[in-house]
Amino acid sequence: MAQLRAQESELLVQIGALGSALSAKRSAAGKRLSALVMAELNDLQMSGGKFAAAMQMTDDVHGAPIDGGRCVAFDQTGIDAVEFMISPNPGEPLKPLVKIASGGETARLMLALKGVLAQADQTPTLIFDEIDQGLGGRVGHVVGQKLWQLAAAHQVLCITHLPQLAGFGDAHFRVEKQVRGRRTVTSAATLPDAARLVELAEMLGGDSAANRQSAAELLELVAVSKQGTKARKPR
Repeated sequence: MAQLRAQESELLVQIGALGSALSAKRSAAGKRLSALVMAELNDLQMSGGKFAAAMQMTDDVHGAPIDGGRCVAFDQTGIDAVEFMISPNPGEPLKPLVKIASGGETARLMLALKGVLAQADQTPTLIFDEIDQGLGGRVGHVVGQKLWQLAAAHQVLCITHLPQLAGFGDAHFRVEKQVRGRRTVTSAATLPDAARLVELAEMLGGDSAANRQSAAELLELVAVSKQGTKARKPR
């Protein structure tokens, strides 16, 4: 038992040393991440807001020793508990993201994070469901542009009711539910150019000549925007 306790103590010292080194690198990465995310949030009409990756350690007498004697809890991820903090509006303190962010703010934060981490993220397909929640048309155009830029490194699927987002898609699908017999069947159909124009007009309020004209102008604006950001590399 004495030999096992000695081995345990040695391993805890190693865990403390490795955990401390990882914590230092994680802290530096968290600061870089925060700066880059805030730059993205400025583009997404959340200027003045703040974002931070907060790190915290928990004391544990049976944990790993660090800092010359303090013992802290650990698990397979290290000795840190990391939480994303946000202050959506100037003058407000940083608070946990999960407690205060609205639907629209959460959507924009997720998009900002994915945009920053695009080069490191190994996930091949990203699905954004109702990311337009709480967004207006002006911000919707910026979000659509960001989603399109993400598609340079990922397959991006976006479920949306906002025409400004839908206009940025390289392919547009209409998803419908129908009751056939006693079963509900979901279908997805690719929309060619003419049908897409009608669908965008419907999303703008109804299939009218005025809305079709607005839809055509929206697609022209998107084409110009794509051309202007074609050579831009993700941060």
